[in-house]
Amino acid sequence: MPTLHVHLDESGDASFSPKGTKYYIFAATWTYTPRPLADRLTALRFALLKAGHDIPRFHATNDKKSIRGTVANRLIATRGWRYCATVVEKPKVDPEFYEPAQFYATFAPMPLRFIFRGLRGLKGRGTTQRVLIYTDTLPVEKKRELVEKAIKIAVRAELPDEVTFHTYHHPSTSNCWLQLTDYCCWAIRRKWESADLEMYQQLLPCLAAPERDVLGLETTRHY
Repeated sequence: MPTLHVHLDESGDASFSPKGTKYYIFAATWTYTPRPLADRLTALRFALLKAGHDIPRFHATNDKKSIRGTVANRLIATRGWRYCATVVEKPKVDPEFYEPAQFYATFAPMPLRFIFRGLRGLKGRGTTQRVLIYTDTLPVEKKRELVEKAIKIAVRAELPDEVTFHTYHHPSTSNCWLQLTDYCCWAIRRKWESADLEMYQQLLPCLAAPERDVLGLETTRHY
């Protein structure tokens, strides 16, 4: 039974003041064969532990530059997966979307729609019968509920009725794919927040399509 595995991550803060992050990013990775890359990342982590690096998980923000480069090389050397991202320029967000429920319902499902509608995702593999969607464990229950609701609405609207789906919230330490999705999200954030293209260029072979700046072309108005 072909199963599509989708992993979601986000980057940014909830503040819409000038002191907050300028961009909020939603990223997703997907694959039908999660084990090969998970095995490679697990083997890499144990090799680094043996060399004296205390790494409970891969996390782009915390990892040293040399480790990030090694991880990126493992990622692009493994076939059978892709990622996409949505970039939200927060100063252009209409205040009516500041409330978390509205914000998540509007923007969080966008990467999922791209996956499900494109040939790179579900409809390119017509025999898909199950979709599993993973996010990191969310510490705030209300936020977890918002994410869960946004995912369910988007998925049910896009998937054929005969395709089942499940959503799981797991600690990223238990799922290498959440760790690599964090790397992808970090690469997009570094590009947009700091004009740092190094990781973005490294992971470019796995980017299914240029990240979508959802408000950039629609409005020049800032709130």
